[in-house]
Amino acid sequence: MKNDSLAARLAAAVEEPVDWWTEERFNELALALFRHQHDNISAYRRLCETRRVHPDRVSDWRDIPAVPTSAFKQMELFAGEKVANVFTTSGTTGGEGASGRSCFSQANLDLMETSTLINARRMLFPDKDRIHILVLAPSPELAPQMIMAWGMNRLIRHFGTDDSGFLVGPQGLDAPGLIKRLNDFSDRNEPVTIIGASFGFVNLLKGLSDKNISFSLPRGSRTMDAGGYKGRSEAWTRSDLEDALSACFGLDDGHMVNLMGMTELASQIYGDNLTATLAGAAPSGLKIPPPWLRSRVVDPLDMTDLPRGEEGVLLHLDLANLDTPAAVLTDDLGVSRPGGFEILGRLKDDGGRGCSLTVDEMTGGNR
Repeated sequence: MKNDSLAARLAAAVEEPVDWWTEERFNELALALFRHQHDNISAYRRLCETRRVHPDRVSDWRDIPAVPTSAFKQMELFAGEKVANVFTTSGTTGGEGASGRSCFSQANLDLMETSTLINARRMLFPDKDRIHILVLAPSPELAPQMIMAWGMNRLIRHFGTDDSGFLVGPQGLDAPGLIKRLNDFSDRNEPVTIIGASFGFVNLLKGLSDKNISFSLPRGSRTMDAGGYKGRSEAWTRSDLEDALSACFGLDDGHMVNLMGMTELASQIYGDNLTATLAGAAPSGLKIPPPWLRSRVVDPLDMTDLPRGEEGVLLHLDLANLDTPAAVLTDDLGVSRPGGFEILGRLKDDGGRGCSLTVDEMTGGNR
């Protein structure tokens, strides 16, 4: 199947309602995507050949070989004809200076935008067509290789008001500008969404607390924090952060949403705080994958699925990854629960045996 035809099929599927996504439909699309990537990514094809896995002999998406995040740090994994954008990881794991690269064709950028907006509509803005959005991160112009900046720019374009924007510039966070805008929105009784990295919120909350600054934001306001802390600050539990966000900003219960995003994945995975609260239910505390993404908890050595409740390594298969490997083995520890999964932390050894063996298989041992 040609790349443009596959991209169109995947984009159309992503726009389908949740109940459209039967196991058979997901499996069919995953196998078509696997064939595209097997045929067009030479390093990935070597991995498949070493493991004696070929698209003609794979009938279940769970048997599609996964690529560890460490491989993105050591080789280019791209199935498209022309690279339109490259996003890089922060390099906080895998050794000093180590950073991963994810290359995107224009077709994959378009698919990622579709998946980003549909997922955000379901999980972050189910009750709002437009809302003020303030992002505690640099803009794509200042950070063109930051996938979060790219994604948040799309949220502002499609869900934000005219006075939405990014509040981190060359000199850092514009704290006075943030405070002024939040006070203005409060005076006008207009709700606001504040978006940022989790560790950035920790530092912001500490700074505001030191100055005895707090807010009573209008009802319907919310925060969305992405990721964890990765050693950038002292450890906070999820409950600690949500309590501090609620106290500082005066947010309604359940209006503190967490997102798990990775440079190696085109899709994001939200917690269900807001959707459960608006439905009158208790949030599960789990990450809920969108229907075009499947998350598994596996044994990192043999890639077998572990029973629910048993700790293992998270492996995701994202159908929005058109031109980079769709099946990605992370270094996140987690457990599978009914309806989603829980993240427990990170593997202590980012270069564990299973990941190292996989990279050797992709490079022929030459690295």
